[in-house]
Amino acid sequence: MGKTTTARILAKALNCANGPSIEPDNTCTMCREITEGIDMDVREIDAATYTGVDNVRELRDVSQFQPARDRYRIFIIDEAHMLSAASWNALLKLIEEPPPHVIFMFATTEMHKVPQTILSRVQKFILRKIELNDLIGQLERVCKAEGIEAQRPALEIVARRGEGSVRDSLSLLDQIIAFSGRSISVTDVATILGLSETNFFARVATYIAQGDHAGVLDALQEAADTGRDFKMLYRDLLNFVRNLLLLAGGANEQLLAVAPEDLPIIRTAAEQFSYTDLLRVANLLLRDDETVNRAEHQRLAVEIALLKAATFPRLKSVEQVIAGNMSAPAPAAAPAPRARTQSAPQASPSHTPEARRPAPTPDRQPTTDNRPQAGDPTDLIARIKQKRPAVGGYLDDATVERNGNKLTFIFEEAFHADTVGDAKDAIAQIASELYGEKMTVETRVGSAEPTPQPGRRTDDKPAPLRDDPVVSAFRKHLGGELVKEKR
Repeated sequence: MGKTTTARILAKALNCANGPSIEPDNTCTMCREITEGIDMDVREIDAATYTGVDNVRELRDVSQFQPARDRYRIFIIDEAHMLSAASWNALLKLIEEPPPHVIFMFATTEMHKVPQTILSRVQKFILRKIELNDLIGQLERVCKAEGIEAQRPALEIVARRGEGSVRDSLSLLDQIIAFSGRSISVTDVATILGLSETNFFARVATYIAQGDHAGVLDALQEAADTGRDFKMLYRDLLNFVRNLLLLAGGANEQLLAVAPEDLPIIRTAAEQFSYTDLLRVANLLLRDDETVNRAEHQRLAVEIALLKAATFPRLKSVEQVIAGNMSAPAPAAAPAPRARTQSAPQASPSHTPEARRPAPTPDRQPTTDNRPQAGDPTDLIARIKQKRPAVGGYLDDATVERNGNKLTFIFEEAFHADTVGDAKDAIAQIASELYGEKMTVETRVGSAEPTPQPGRRTDDKPAPLRDDPVVSAFRKHLGGELVKEKR
């Protein structure tokens, strides 16, 4: 980004023999020594290694002295975000009230890591990336000065890979010159940088749109066979997906920065996706970019990222699922579990269903509403399960008796009876809403019609061990029998 270079230029502008000046002459002793890094009044400090409080205190002591020769004593602190909190605290007073002959310059790529107390006391200059055309022009000037013939499309690829950084672009250009000599072509750049052509990315995009996992893996194997760098391949794929987004979003085609012959290929690839799916796939790939960059096994990371992207188009969005459920016919309701029912004792000895229904009282005329019959607890239990699912799960094994406005739930296990009994007020309210009259609820343990057990009279007092829920569960599920109880 040129942070340190910018700081040096500013230092030369301040200390130039003909300055302070906007344009340092670069011919005086101060300018030349600052350029070479040997000026004793301009110190460059690497904060990554100069982090101790003692180092900062030494710096604070040195700043009290006047410059040896220059107009200002300047401290350029590179990677300033690496300073510790204690170091910043030691510098705080000096930065807040510096001597008139001292200037601090902090260079960092992570300004959010610098304490706010420091940021509020400095002037911030944010450097932006170099535009693509300006970067290509700089590369052309370098090649012309070095006597190197370079095709403009080749330099355009180098500049795009440099991502707005002059230093990175020049480093890549240096690698290409070492390989290809005094003449640089697009083929040489593609060979050295491991570039992937537009057709390859269009094929990968089609596999993702079709959910073809095997096709994705075959394409990555092809890339591995040709020796491509998977980190660079993934970054180029992100640029290709960005071009698809720009094209699908109706942006000007000049923003794509691609060769005119590649536009039909990109259009065809963009037609494989809806705009919404393309946004989601691009977001998914972007979230995995950091994982790919940091992964030790980059090929595996790229494979996982693309396979996830290939799975995504087959998934339905929440909106589609809701719309499908609203338009589809309602499925038939599954029958709710029917609990065992026993009517309260009636005067008639008949046990027919008609005898189980209570006869209508003289002051209540039969109505034609859809309320459930009093002797059928199915709807009641279904409603309890809907409103109180934690309690309703215990009612499948219950026997229900109704006597007037009183409901009795009979359980074989005391634990179930106690759990339901804790919620009997809520159950009574649900039953009252269902039957249209105020209901009360009770729970008890035992059978609906107690029968004498072998070796035990019906009027015996309940045995604690026999009523224990654990013993009851053994008796129910394993067929055990309590023979003798010992204390």
